[in-house]
Amino acid sequence: MVVRLYYLEPYLREFEATITSVTGDRVFLDRTCFYPGGGGQQCDLGEIAGMRVTGVGKEKEEIYHIVPGNNLSPGQTVRCRIDWERRYELMRGHTGQHILFRAMQEQNPELSVAKVDIDIEKKSLFFNGEFSWDMMAKALARANKVISSDLEVRIEEVPRDSPVLKDIRIKAERIADETVRIVRVGEFDAAACGGVHVQRTGEIGGIAVVRVVSGRQASDWELQFEVGFKGLVRSSQLALTTLSLSHMLVCPPENLEATVRNLNTRAEVLADRLKAISRKELESLAPEKIGSFSFYSSLLMGADRRTLNEHAARLIQQDGTVVLFCDVSENAYMLVGCNEKLSLDCPALLRTGLELVNGKGGGKRHFAQGGGSEISRAEEAFNAIKQSILDRLSSEFSCG
Repeated sequence: MVVRLYYLEPYLREFEATITSVTGDRVFLDRTCFYPGGGGQQCDLGEIAGMRVTGVGKEKEEIYHIVPGNNLSPGQTVRCRIDWERRYELMRGHTGQHILFRAMQEQNPELSVAKVDIDIEKKSLFFNGEFSWDMMAKALARANKVISSDLEVRIEEVPRDSPVLKDIRIKAERIADETVRIVRVGEFDAAACGGVHVQRTGEIGGIAVVRVVSGRQASDWELQFEVGFKGLVRSSQLALTTLSLSHMLVCPPENLEATVRNLNTRAEVLADRLKAISRKELESLAPEKIGSFSFYSSLLMGADRRTLNEHAARLIQQDGTVVLFCDVSENAYMLVGCNEKLSLDCPALLRTGLELVNGKGGGKRHFAQGGGSEISRAEEAFNAIKQSILDRLSSEFSCG
């Protein structure tokens, strides 16, 4: 069985090992400091005999190292080096996640972890339970106090049936081994974990929450965070964004939340009024007659899009009817519909406008819809589609 140096000497950066077998790009060693990933922490990268290790994984009780295009042989002694900067950031992020979640549980004991993903590009904690920004502020302050206290982080292994496990955070169904590895952060936290951690909390250098998103990957919430200097940079950027917004809204930063809440309330009232105005406009909309064809078109603002679709669907039940509606709010939304007896290609007509608003869309031959982000060109797009429809209807009428 391979000797797992990443547990025995987690701060080891270079080591020598003997190759036990090679299968294609997979290299097996008798001892390794390369962590294969687990507990939400991504695997290590580095070099073996000067060749890049692009991945590490487990195969039963052994650990393989992916070394593309290697010329290594069993029995060969090799010098190995892990990417220490990467590993150390992952260690700090993983221990930081333990501390942050425990601090959150102090505020709300009903919270539970769904998943953890500790990587260089993004560090995420997926959890279930009730969330509030007040809870988050208190938990973050508590977590950073624990980090600055420079508590010892201890590792211990206990039998799977040990009574000690009743007092720690553990997902027993995810543990296949007969022993359980426990990570203790002073007297503050204890959790079952197979990851690699720092020895003292002070090494983390602080933790910053950079984003919270609801309903992600079979969980109620995804909390994204950073540690150390990265966390300082991101929190500084977010603080400057807050100051910029408070300047734009002419309110002190401490009143920003209340100001935005009031603006949202006013926006909801205005949105309801716009929807009501749009409904009245649709109800009073008269068609443009082109021979035997009836062409309904309208450029609206803040309309209820479900109402638009339903109204268009009703109109095109009438023989010879064509509909073009465009709504401008958070994006430029357009729909083109026609009676199914007509030979118009609605998706093709829609594309005439979508190209102008950097949009996407599609649908069936007699009903298509889509939207784009360039709302400043919505009227231009509407007119382009309208002209295409008028040209086509005029041509049909002339031929008729």
